[in-house]
This record gives sequence, structure tokens and C-alpha cells, in this order.
Amino acid sequence: MGQTADELRADIEHRRERMSGTVDQIEDRVLPGRIIGRQKEAARSWANRTRGRVMGTPQRAASHVPSPDLAGKASAGAHQVAETISDAPELLVAQTRGAPLIAGGIAFGIGAMLALVLPESGAEREIGEQVQPQVAAVTDAAKDAAQQTLAATKESAQESVTELKETATEHAQEMRDTAKAAGQDVADTAKQSTPS
Repeated sequence: MGQTADELRADIEHRRERMSGTVDQIEDRVLPGRIIGRQKEAARSWANRTRGRVMGTPQRAASHVPSPDLAGKASAGAHQVAETISDAPELLVAQTRGAPLIAGGIAFGIGAMLALVLPESGAEREIGEQVQPQVAAVTDAAKDAAQQTLAATKESAQESVTELKETATEHAQEMRDTAKAAGQDVADTAKQSTPS
């Protein structure tokens, strides 16, 4: 037989709770503020991991310093650097909000700076040496294509100029002939209208 009213109410309440949780999860995924928060946290985490890989952690640095006073100063300095770096994404987002070109320029500048600071690896050098002949071949092919295009364009332009001159000369001759014929007609008409 069917469910009782209390069982139906309990079932409805249970479904509402499940749907509420699902709606909250969907809302968490699509709200811009929460998306930005997740992205900021990911950027902060990436910066911390990168800093740890490049400079080491403050604890590791402190363990290599012999003096406790020096270790405290180094740890404090590292902590201050860590705070500055972790605040950098938020500061950058705040200063470049609404200006994607500026943000792109900053990202490009950071990448260029990193490229200048980081030494060239052996693998990069080898790849550069391997690719150099191909780059030269592509450059030569592009130059050849440009020269051929320029030559074809020059030839086409010269043909067009010659054709234009011929057409203009023909039209000028036609105009002279037409003007002469019209002048002759006027003269003939004038002779016929004058009494002899």
C-alpha cells in the first residue's frame, strides 16, 4: 500500500536537504566571487610552492644558520618575504582590475624577467642549435615568397599602368574625333542657316 502522510513528509524533507546541498555546491562553483577566491588561493599556493623550490623554506634556511640570533632574523626576513609574495596576487588583482592589457603586460614582464634571470639550460641550447637551420630555412623561404610577391605585384602594376595609358589615349582620340565631328556639324548647320 502507499506511504503515510508522515513518511511522505519525511521523504520530502530528506529530498529538500539533498537538493539544498546540491544547489549550494552548484552555487559555490558558479559564483564569481567564489571562483576568484579559488583562483587567488591557487595562485597563492603556487607562489608558495615556487618560492619554496627556488629559495627553500624558512625552516630549512634557519637550520643551516649557526647563530640563533641570525636564524631568528633570517626566519623573520623570510616570513616577511613570504607575506609580501602571498599578498602579491591580491595586490596585483586589485591594481589591474578592469585593465586586462595592463595585467597581460605585467605577466609578460614577469616572464621576460624570469627568462633573463634564469640561466639557459643545456637542453634549451641543444634545441636552439637543432632548430636554427629550420628557422633559417623558413626565413629564407619567407624572403623568397616576399620577393616573388613583390615582383608579381610590380609586373601587375606596370601592366595596369600601361593598359590605363592606352585606354586614356584611346578615349582622348575618341573625344577629339567626337569634338571635331560636332564642330563640323555645327559649321555645316551654320552654313545652311545663313542666307546665301
